Order: sequence, then structure tokens, then C-alpha cells
Amino acid sequence: MAGSCVSAAVGECEVDLDQAGFFRNVIGALAGTMEEVIGREDASAFVSVVGTRIGDDLSRQYRTALGGTASDLEAVAAVLVDLKTRIGASFEIASLSEDEIMLVNGDCPFAEKVLGRPSLCMMTATVFGRIVSQAKGYARVRVEEAIATGHGGCRVRVALKRGEGGDDGHEFFA
Repeated sequence: MAGSCVSAAVGECEVDLDQAGFFRNVIGALAGTMEEVIGREDASAFVSVVGTRIGDDLSRQYRTALGGTASDLEAVAAVLVDLKTRIGASFEIASLSEDEIMLVNGDCPFAEKVLGRPSLCMMTATVFGRIVSQAKGYARVRVEEAIATGHGGCRVRVALKRGEGGDDGHEFFA
């Protein structure tokens, strides 16, 4: 019988299940359920709370690993790219100036589970905002394009000065 599995050999059955995939499913289902039950805006707010905790923890870990705050612009941008690379994204620095860091990405750590769940983009926005604001004193993060909303990739603008980068986005202070 094709597709059947004998209970004695259940560990050899073809089941698409591994730790990373399982956690992507959990996060995707949680985000989707929150967006359906409480709405996209409130779901984004909840994800932002989680992102704040994770961002603060990652910022502390990078400070410890680097022997202090990486406050020069190149180091801050490198931290953002590194952390996303470690979790399965492919962020790259598109541009870097004293006013902003522009990042682009072609792979989401949430894989296909992010599709139609833009509240998950608040994880990136908040983690980036916490890390950059702790290093530079301020950040305004705007996700301009997102895989979650059907774009082929992500485009994230991190303004480093108040008044730069427009009025939209999310502000973070040290």
C-alpha cells in the first residue's frame, strides 16, 4: 500500500516534520489566528511586545560577544545582517549612510508561513529597532516591502535620526 506505514517502522515514515518546520508552523498558526481573532493591528502589537524582549536579549548577546556596544554604523548594520543570517534569512545591506540603513532580503525565516501574515514583520521591525536604538540612541523602522504581503522580497528602512525617513514606521529610543 503506497503511503502506508507499519507501526513498527513509524520512525521511517515519510512525514514532513522537523524542529524548525514545526516552530514555523506554530508561529504561523499563532500569527494567523491572532490576525483573524483580534485583527492585524492588534496582532502586530502583540508580536512587537515579543520582538522587544527578543531584541533586547539579542542586543545584550551581541554587546557581550563584541566586548561592548557596536555603535559604529558598519558594525550595527553587520549585526542586523548576522542575526538574520543565523535564523535563515538572507538580508543584505542595500545602502548605508549617517541617516539610514537600508536592508533587503529574499528569504524569510518563517518561510511560506509568513504569507498573508504581515503581523510577523513586526518581529523584524522591533528587533532591528531595539538593537539599533540601543547602539545609536534612536531608530525609526519601516518595512517598505515584505514577502508577507506578496512582494518577492523584503525592504526595510532604518532611519537613524528623528525626522528622517518620513512619519511612518515605528520609533525606538535607547
